[in-house]
Amino acid sequence: MRGFASAGATASMYWTSILAVSMAVSLILAAWLINSLLVSRSLWAAALLLSVLHLLMTILWERALAVLPFSPAWRYRLAFFASVGVILVDWLQWRGVRQVAMSFLWVIPPFIGAFLGGLAATARAGLLWENNSPPTEVERQEVHRRHLEVIGAPQPIAFEKRAFDILLSLLGLVLSFPIWFLSALLIWLEDPGPILFVKNSVGRGGVTFLQFKFRSMVRGAEESTGPVLASERDQRVLLAGGFMRKTALDELPQLLNILRGEMSFVGPRPQRTVLVRRYLEEIPEFAERHRVAPGLAGLAQVAGDYYLTPRQKLRLDRLYIQHMSLGFDIKLLVLAFLITFWFRWQPGWNGRLPRRLLRLGSR
Repeated sequence: MRGFASAGATASMYWTSILAVSMAVSLILAAWLINSLLVSRSLWAAALLLSVLHLLMTILWERALAVLPFSPAWRYRLAFFASVGVILVDWLQWRGVRQVAMSFLWVIPPFIGAFLGGLAATARAGLLWENNSPPTEVERQEVHRRHLEVIGAPQPIAFEKRAFDILLSLLGLVLSFPIWFLSALLIWLEDPGPILFVKNSVGRGGVTFLQFKFRSMVRGAEESTGPVLASERDQRVLLAGGFMRKTALDELPQLLNILRGEMSFVGPRPQRTVLVRRYLEEIPEFAERHRVAPGLAGLAQVAGDYYLTPRQKLRLDRLYIQHMSLGFDIKLLVLAFLITFWFRWQPGWNGRLPRRLLRLGSR
């Protein structure tokens, strides 16, 4: 009986693949007809329809490849490349055979559709974000309770700081859209699967929130170890992830956290709830850094480095809270930008800013 069931399942897979190939070919013909009828009349309508067709085409190619001995990752990639190949052939025949001066920009909408189809195919096997080792409700409540014992109610957010965060995060989201797309594409091509990595971090007042990042490591990097800090030469980091970490592009999704009010542009860097719980057992005063909202950039990040001890981070975060102001925030943002895009790329840089740049004003 098991043999019959297995044979039936195999036959079903073959028929599904044949049907998927037939439908994909039909979509290729539909794309050709859309080009013939709409490109010369309504370029935007043609672009939108082609995006949808190539989205569906990628999903169908992935289904068609299911019967071949490819790993799921390569099945997703090949389905995407097959759809992209159709796009390029179509563009070349318009340029070469029909002698139509069609800009290469025309391939962008269907290319986006093909990538979205790849994401949709990936999503069938799991979510497009990875939430590793979330804390239990007991752990969340314990961390929050310990914060209430040490700092009480958190400080209110100053109006000018919140207004600055909202305006700058909205501007950043609009301007960085192409970078979001390219980053997601590079991650997905290297390791098809979740695009975002979700960290359960401690925010203002000790409340846990979901901190968004682009996934820079292989899938399930912490399945065997649990939440741990990354090392300087971590073998789990993707090639694209290494570049994104060095340029801080993996932090871009935190613009959403800032817009939602869970983070600020400047403040103590957020730490995971499970790690903060351990720190609080040895350093109860570690809760003091959460009097204010965590930040995309912070004094500990600018004056120190990624590998500071919890006590060192606490000392610098206390200094920030003591001197915090909109002017100081802007200064730290500028310094963080210089570190990411200038100092970090200089030969022989030791990871420390010149002391004159870190001089704090008196209050």
